[in-house]
Amino acid sequence: MERVSFPPPGRSGRVPLLWNQAFPSCVAPSDRVATVRLWESVAPPLGLLVDGDEGASEIDVIIESASWVWFIEAKYRSDISTGTTTRPDRDQIVRNLDVGSNYAGVRRFFFSLLVSSEQRSPIGMQRLREYQDLEVVRTKLERHRPDRLMNLEAIGSLTWVQLGATLAHAEVNAPHEDERLYANRAVAWLRDRGHTIGAV
Repeated sequence: MERVSFPPPGRSGRVPLLWNQAFPSCVAPSDRVATVRLWESVAPPLGLLVDGDEGASEIDVIIESASWVWFIEAKYRSDISTGTTTRPDRDQIVRNLDVGSNYAGVRRFFFSLLVSSEQRSPIGMQRLREYQDLEVVRTKLERHRPDRLMNLEAIGSLTWVQLGATLAHAEVNAPHEDERLYANRAVAWLRDRGHTIGAV
């Protein structure tokens, strides 16, 4: 788990930079300290289990504070899965939205799909655009979510190029040495895999 800090108002920072890419019409949260966890196992909502068993979901990235949660589903060179064994119409984005909203509880919930390009993840990007109308998601899940996922605030997309640029910025500008080190390692990982690291 890594701590990341928001900068003072009016200054740029890693989370706001990435946030503005994913949610250009949403103001970044005012909370300035969040934690980041990778590949976290998160249980499904209890209401879902009434209609049959479903295992925990492994969430690629969870960024959270006391008042908000942001799930990021990362696809490197593949598309989303379009269903599960027991629920063939429950695609990977819907599953993340359901599990994430439940996990967030009373906190505001946000979701992003991280992809190389639309060509690599055409189904994921098509579903993402569909679900950006939050009523579509709420209607799809209303049978076991009587709360209607009212904490779900925004759904957005990110690319690996955008992520790389944000990490490169953090590599130089992060206020803590350990944050700069984490960013440096992440940038090196992206470069090793042939990603172009641009500037923010």
